[in-house]
Amino acid sequence: MSRRLDPWALALLAGLGLVPFAPFAVPIVAGMALAAASLPLQRRLEARMRAWMAASIVTALWLAMAVLPVVAIVSLLAPLLPALKQASLNPDALIRAGTQAPWVGAFVASHQDALRAWIAHNQPDTVLTQHLADLRVIGARVATLALHAALALTVLWAVLTRRAQVAGALQHSLRRVVSKDLASRIERHALRSTQAVMLGMVALALWEGLLTMPLFALAGLPSWFAWGVAIGMLSAVPGGTGAALVLATALLGAQGHIAAALAVLVLGHVITMTGDFIVKPEIIGATSHAPFLVVLLSIFGGVEVFGLVGLILGPVLVLTAQALVFDD
Repeated sequence: MSRRLDPWALALLAGLGLVPFAPFAVPIVAGMALAAASLPLQRRLEARMRAWMAASIVTALWLAMAVLPVVAIVSLLAPLLPALKQASLNPDALIRAGTQAPWVGAFVASHQDALRAWIAHNQPDTVLTQHLADLRVIGARVATLALHAALALTVLWAVLTRRAQVAGALQHSLRRVVSKDLASRIERHALRSTQAVMLGMVALALWEGLLTMPLFALAGLPSWFAWGVAIGMLSAVPGGTGAALVLATALLGAQGHIAAALAVLVLGHVITMTGDFIVKPEIIGATSHAPFLVVLLSIFGGVEVFGLVGLILGPVLVLTAQALVFDD
């Protein structure tokens, strides 16, 4: 006669078994979230082809979404990098634009000589030389990000290919700890919460991409459409949109468009912050029927507790718990 493990002992053993996977928590959770968000498309494709073929198509689509912004940024920057490296900022033009800026114009006007000397000293090539070590660190982090993205896509493909077996294993594990009814409710609400979070991320990408396109066009940035697409795609990467806005600002400044560069930097960050703090939480809350403040705090709290993986895991856990408590 088999013995049923105490739920707390089972949870402890499961936690210990997951410890070796802790360094890969971000790509694993991201892959699972992508799989949950892709289930409707996966089911439609499976009606016409084998599961592994459908999973391969879905994974390829997500891969294209991950690669497109990188390709766009590289292709846009490649022909301009030599000019940017050799460019020298025009201190007079920059100071003249600063004196016309609201609030800080008087300060810039009264410190023109000091600002002119600082700008003349900190040319692009000097800045690159001084921060070469920082650039190496950034390169290492980009390589790590690429590795984690590859692992997340691998998890996505594996889960979609054997989604019936994965769902059965999760159900079996839950039912060893809680009742059958509660296990079904947890599964249903966790899936719905994950899909709501992913929908919020898609809405954020559309918000930032579509609103920055006219901003780039009015600023005179070459290939403004591609820059807008890149901004939208990079919205899922913490700091990605900020880095792209800084690059766009640097290119406009190197071409002598100082006022346009400042406008892109300021208004671009207004758009991205509005998306992060208002649009994304609002969409997630409307989809999951959760209060706006609960969603916003779950995102920030998730990042604080779990790190990068908390962007997805935080709101999923909170929304699932909220639905379980208030669902009749």
